[in-house]
Amino acid sequence: MKITARDQQIFTAVMSLYCDSEGSPVASSKIAKQKGMVVCSATVRNVMARLEREGLLYSPHTSAGRVPTEAGFRYWFEEFFELTKVGAYWQPQQTQLVEFAHGLSQKYQVCCCVGLPQASSRLVFRVEVLGFDSMTWLVLLIDKAGQSHNICIRKPDNDTDALRYQFAAWMNTVFSQQTLIEGLYRMKAMANCAPPQCHDQLAQWTRELNQQLGTDNSIVVGERYLYQGLELEGELNIGVPFLHEVEDRLAFKNGISVLYANELNTLNIEDSLILSLPYFTEGEYQSRFCIICPVYAPIEAIIGEFSKIESFGT
Repeated sequence: MKITARDQQIFTAVMSLYCDSEGSPVASSKIAKQKGMVVCSATVRNVMARLEREGLLYSPHTSAGRVPTEAGFRYWFEEFFELTKVGAYWQPQQTQLVEFAHGLSQKYQVCCCVGLPQASSRLVFRVEVLGFDSMTWLVLLIDKAGQSHNICIRKPDNDTDALRYQFAAWMNTVFSQQTLIEGLYRMKAMANCAPPQCHDQLAQWTRELNQQLGTDNSIVVGERYLYQGLELEGELNIGVPFLHEVEDRLAFKNGISVLYANELNTLNIEDSLILSLPYFTEGEYQSRFCIICPVYAPIEAIIGEFSKIESFGT
């Protein structure tokens, strides 16, 4: 693609002016008035016509300004941003994920979909079993950082403190230094050495733990902005299925990746982008942080926010 330095300057001006939350066609006269732009409107028109021939811009109406094509967006992302280096191996806490999603959504009026950390991959360092109420025990599965996954299970009929202590000791043997998912497998394999009074309910407890620890989860913030901005009538499938499809397409890719919403079966909407960044816990992949926004959203500013995350959560 034969793009001169002046062409690039004008092209980036078009992209910045178009991606301002409005998405209006950009006129040559508006570009010529930009700070640092030392060219006249006629020169800008000639360059924009050349960029249109290259397939980077198009004019939606006669005598209208230009807007970027999909090829223009792809060229912009590939040539002007080092996306693979932004937020590489981000390791946030869950509270930071949620706060970051709410902050971005409110500031830029975009939709954020975030896969929550997978509990099943966490290492367990200690298990405690407490009497919760007259009907249940509270099982605390505590990781190295002192965070716990708290699960209530129904007490056995012959509940005593001694039995609870025995069960806690057995759970520590099963789970200590294991991931939660491996601990669930070991509960089944080591069932015969559990306290005899617990055998009748062990299968039920294992099933309850598996259901609560092994399921995928996500949060969606600012969905209304997406519906309002695109004037959508039908319901969108944003959540775990969406995250799974994004991950299928972006497996092993670090840093920010860009997808077009019409490429995904779970969305299949026009004029929208997905900015997606994976995150990790102790070097192990967890899930993805995704922003779904119209193509005219303030993309440069949003990428700038992602660039800042390297200063926290690592």
